[in-house]
Amino acid sequence: MPSCPERGRLSRHAGLALMVAGLAGCGDADPPLAIAEERASPAEPRLEAEMTEWILVHYRRQRTAHPDRPIPRFNQPKTLACPSAVLRVPDLPERLARGLFARPGEYPATLRYANATRQDDREKDLRGLSIRVEDVPGAVGVDGTPGRQDLLLNSHPVLFAGTPEDFHAFVEAVTGERMWWYFLTHPRSLWIAWRARGQPDSLLDMRFWSTTPYRYGEGEAIKYAVRPCDGDTPASAAPSGDDDPDFLRHALAERLAEDSACLALQVQFQQDPQRMPIEDASVAWDEARSPFHTVARLTLPLQRVDDPAALSHCEGMAFNPWSGHPDHRPLGGINRVRRGIYRAVGALRTEHHAAPASPAEARRHPPGGSP
Repeated sequence: MPSCPERGRLSRHAGLALMVAGLAGCGDADPPLAIAEERASPAEPRLEAEMTEWILVHYRRQRTAHPDRPIPRFNQPKTLACPSAVLRVPDLPERLARGLFARPGEYPATLRYANATRQDDREKDLRGLSIRVEDVPGAVGVDGTPGRQDLLLNSHPVLFAGTPEDFHAFVEAVTGERMWWYFLTHPRSLWIAWRARGQPDSLLDMRFWSTTPYRYGEGEAIKYAVRPCDGDTPASAAPSGDDDPDFLRHALAERLAEDSACLALQVQFQQDPQRMPIEDASVAWDEARSPFHTVARLTLPLQRVDDPAALSHCEGMAFNPWSGHPDHRPLGGINRVRRGIYRAVGALRTEHHAAPASPAEARRHPPGGSP
């Protein structure tokens, strides 16, 4: 089949070129996307490189100004708690049995709850949940660590900057200390960010979404979510007092000092490539059209989550959505540009603030073993 005419030739031979394009089934519009199909912009490598450099310069300034302090994350800087957990995968139907979830099993996990922008838990904010599952057959971390599967979720189903271009504009504004300019010039992003803020009484009552899509085996795309297990929703803590800016951490510590907790890990399948886009993370996938399915449970046992050593370990962790099983490869522009950014920034933070080994890492790499 003949190829589509180049845009430059259309201006010189418009009539002939348009006729040929019509006969060839070509045109200015891109062909429809299939389920789980991506469409990358040729500008993404440049956008990723510029964002990475801006964020690294931002971090280096912080390291110079405060050499004895941990470098806070560019996003979700306040660690609320880092409880340990066990991920339990049941025997699943064939469509759900992929990658990490292909067969029943139990895996050690670490969860990181965080505030997106605020240091005071009493203020409205977006909250984040990052999950690291370890000892997963076939999974590999971006640093080459075997068995590592990372999941990154937010307390709102969409991102306010849902494309690489919007993300680039936001990072440029923040690192240039002009965040107001981004929201002034991106009113839809401002509306999403405003709606995403919340004031929860308990982290265990909350629901979280991956916002970005991922492969789920061959030819399928999904988004993840985490919610309280059915029948295990904990009673909400009393609303915070005026004197406790860390009340979310303290409420979780109180709960896990007395009882375990259960969270359901779920997936939502892409059903319509246009209405449930891969390339725009600011668009929610309709849950009425495609409901979530539970694929595993996270059990949080009794533990002390306000231990300073646990919080210190959390500060040294670097999560990356590209750490994982190939059946769960990240999809979409936001995930593609995050790969290099997260890897570079994670390496800088880890170098500055080396974390002690987690219990699972200690079992896998005892003293004297390979790093």
